[in-house]
Amino acid sequence: MITEKQLYRYARQLVMPEIDEDGQKLLLSSKVVILGAGGLGSSVIANLAAAGIGELIICDNDTIDLSNLNRQFIYREQDVGQPKTLHAQRFVEDINSDVLVKIKQQTINEALLVEILADCDVLVDCTDQFSTRITAAKASFLTKVPHIFGGAVRFDGQIATFMAGIEGYEESACFKCLFTENVKTTQVSNCAQAGIISPITGIIGNLQSLETIKWITKAGKTSINKLTLFDGYSGNFESIRITKKQGCTICSE
Repeated sequence: MITEKQLYRYARQLVMPEIDEDGQKLLLSSKVVILGAGGLGSSVIANLAAAGIGELIICDNDTIDLSNLNRQFIYREQDVGQPKTLHAQRFVEDINSDVLVKIKQQTINEALLVEILADCDVLVDCTDQFSTRITAAKASFLTKVPHIFGGAVRFDGQIATFMAGIEGYEESACFKCLFTENVKTTQVSNCAQAGIISPITGIIGNLQSLETIKWITKAGKTSINKLTLFDGYSGNFESIRITKKQGCTICSE
């Protein structure tokens, strides 16, 4: 049951007919894995904690660096040098006592991620390493969990929701259908090499959060089978249709 305090806290969500009390109950009973607690992860963690996701599992093996603070706004100067997951947990607990936070301060391999996802609703992929994204694609396919991918560098962002392996979405692509190991994606510069500004990670992280909330509450349509690109320099969005790749080593039988 939703308490009187929760009715007031989430009133601006409950008043929306697309969410209402039933949708809020779904949010409060959901479990979401956030892979990566950097720029994208900071935005996703803040949004989902505020929305009342019942349990957040935050995975990252990194520590906070001073150079992170231009975009990773859930951390403070006094946190530099300390584990990101620990202070991400502190941030969530400070803003919403409804949310249970679990942390994994370690490198996440496929077997561990499959174990983590076993009883979860969504995987939000906020990593910046191609190999980790492939791991996320494999684990989400095996566990039949939506894989909400985001990427951001310089003025550019991208987001896609992959439903491969989920019943009813047999024709949905996975991450590897779009990005194979033999393309230049494996060599794309990361934020440390190419740079990034906070609004780009904010925009993409907000969209990932929106996709997560829509999937859990069944409000609106999720952005399945399309890659959305944002060019922050011009302010333009563009969408590219994604198709399931025959012979994909992850999702093709």
